[in-house]
Amino acid sequence: MALLTFIVLGAILVTYGWYWGGVSEARTSAYAMGAGTLILTLLAAFNPADPAVWALTALGAMYGGLATANAWNEGAQDRTYGLFALFFAFALLLGVAAESNATDSLSEIGLGALLLAIVFVMHFIAAALVPTVKGFKAFVGWITLIVGVVVAFFGYADALDIDISM
Repeated sequence: MALLTFIVLGAILVTYGWYWGGVSEARTSAYAMGAGTLILTLLAAFNPADPAVWALTALGAMYGGLATANAWNEGAQDRTYGLFALFFAFALLLGVAAESNATDSLSEIGLGALLLAIVFVMHFIAAALVPTVKGFKAFVGWITLIVGVVVAFFGYADALDIDISM
């Protein structure tokens, strides 16, 4: 389940980064993110596995829903989205701290959560603190796209026999 969560969450991040980077239209991106959000919601509802994976899936579904709503409204709710991005960053950082205390290392889940937390802090800054600076929002969009590709790669790492851990 963690593999599929990372792949779908990576696709949502790539789509949202593509939109924030200024390449796609808002409603076009909202449809793609909405489909990914539906998949993550179904994964969280019907496949309760490892608590860390379930938490990441549930947070991903909530994030996808907010990102979809934000894109659909064409940025009308940026400050509210920024507040929730900060909330997700703190939740993910607490998950990273719990995993590192439990295992003395970080696996794909911990590293992916750390990258997501960093991106969500950047989303908080771009959406809530400086929402009028379009250049910074575009920069954060491209960083989000890159992190989305990395997170999706974490989903494929096991299939490729690549061990990602620290």
